[in-house]
Amino acid sequence: MSRSVDRLRVMVADDHVMMVQALLVALSREDDIDVVGTAGTVAETVSRVAETAPDVLLVDYHLPDGTGAEAVRRLAEPRPKVVFLSADRSDDAVLAALDAGACGYLVKSEPLDRLVSAVRRAHEGEILLQPAELVSLLARQRERTRQEAVRRQVAESLTAREQEILHLMARGLDNRAIAESLHLALATVRWYVQILLEKLEVHSKLGAVARAAELGIVER
Repeated sequence: MSRSVDRLRVMVADDHVMMVQALLVALSREDDIDVVGTAGTVAETVSRVAETAPDVLLVDYHLPDGTGAEAVRRLAEPRPKVVFLSADRSDDAVLAALDAGACGYLVKSEPLDRLVSAVRRAHEGEILLQPAELVSLLARQRERTRQEAVRRQVAESLTAREQEILHLMARGLDNRAIAESLHLALATVRWYVQILLEKLEVHSKLGAVARAAELGIVER
């Protein structure tokens, strides 16, 4: 088999010109790597992958017309190995990338020699994410899912009037001011406040506001 057949075909998808140029320089120094194309948008990525059939796709998470995850989902089979290279290290971005089929997610601050090594490792079928990191990521995602379920449950349990009073509490209004604002009797407002404390499972108005903010029901 000739050496040219053995060369690793890599494509870079990133709209940051300086980053693309740095990657091209680093990859072109390698005897066994050919950069077969570049792209700067989701649409270009899908088109160029189809045209060039790379073995490995290096893609940024944020592109002008969408995300790298969206681009990867639109790729025709057989897909290249995909490594995300992004400044966004948020759980949402990493999980979306992995869900789309990425085998790795690296930050742009990584040394270029490590990025080149990651390309080779991805081509060989390695998962470029430590098991402990993945476990921690999934645990955080489960907790966020649980919190969102709690938030929806609490929010759905509140009547329109209760939510109105809760938002006024969050603005710092006391019971008398709330009563005047909503044209309600003071005793009625106190009754609503007590219901809110019970539903939010807290013991004070301050606790109710803090809990509501934690659940995303009111703004912090």
